[in-house]
Amino acid sequence: MELALYHGEHGYYSDPDRHRVGRTGDFATNVSVGPAFGCLLARRLHHVWECHERPSSFPVVELGPEDGSLALDILHAAREICPRFRQALHYIACDPSERKRQALATRFAGSPDGTPAIVSSPVEIHYPLGVVIANEVLDALPVHLVRRSRDSWVERLVSLEDGDLGWTEAPIPGGPLLEHLQSLPADLPEGYQTEACLQLTPFFHDLSGIFDTALHLFVDYGFDRDDYYHPDRNEGTLQTYAGHRAGTDPLDAPGQRDITAHVDFTSAVEAAHRAGLHLLGSARQESYLTTLAAPFLSSLPDVPETSSFIRQFRTLTHPGLFGSRFHVLELTQGAVSPRLTFPCPDQMRTSLH
Repeated sequence: MELALYHGEHGYYSDPDRHRVGRTGDFATNVSVGPAFGCLLARRLHHVWECHERPSSFPVVELGPEDGSLALDILHAAREICPRFRQALHYIACDPSERKRQALATRFAGSPDGTPAIVSSPVEIHYPLGVVIANEVLDALPVHLVRRSRDSWVERLVSLEDGDLGWTEAPIPGGPLLEHLQSLPADLPEGYQTEACLQLTPFFHDLSGIFDTALHLFVDYGFDRDDYYHPDRNEGTLQTYAGHRAGTDPLDAPGQRDITAHVDFTSAVEAAHRAGLHLLGSARQESYLTTLAAPFLSSLPDVPETSSFIRQFRTLTHPGLFGSRFHVLELTQGAVSPRLTFPCPDQMRTSLH
């Protein structure tokens, strides 16, 4: 999965010329709906900035910026919200692909809304205070595939025979993978297949070094542990996407299609906690974005731009579209302001603790 997604030359996410997002791509995201998503996140960033006494420099690090659209949407909205806030906002796009970093630099150079900095890894930067944004990043972390067999676990591995990729299985002798699996329900049925992401711990460890004090904002799809590893979810969540069509075979045209798995939010919060981060709150996207929009939604002017924003907002929050599919997870680090609270009722706190 890591090779198929992130190989420097052939990886699915490494080619800046590939149309991955939007109508002509392979899947839709909050960002591809339009600039409304970035506008609403900008208001959350503005609130965080105000809670910390409006510092003159306010870094925001975006992980996996794709084509830079979210960065530019946020910067444009920040200028309209408060010029002083926009002046303080120091946006940093973080992408491991050199080719994509070059493409981002080209796009940012032509933007009237500012030129974000670009880095390859979180370990390259450190600031006292700021925000990390990760929109659909956790679901793209490589996972292990496992299957329940004779009251134990086996790992599904990729084999190569006569030039063709295939499947083989092997016992799991011990180590972090087996430790993770031992925390799952013991009564899962024979043949039960699922995923385990072991990259959460190093991922959050790297993030914890960016700031001394921070809000980490994640938007993704997934379940808490009890729901993720429910006995009825016996084929796991791993899927592929190409041309807006979902598939189930990750060995089909590797490097040419997205491979993704839902996020185990419980494991994510546990890994974040080990790295020194703490859960501020989490909720379905519909509740989170509606709360952010409430203070200004009714006072928007009667202009064509407002109609476009409302259409996008409805798509982002409709429970049959993106509203219930995505969840927002906020984590804090260090001495955040006591004025900083989760913007809407926390819908997952009990299950994540």
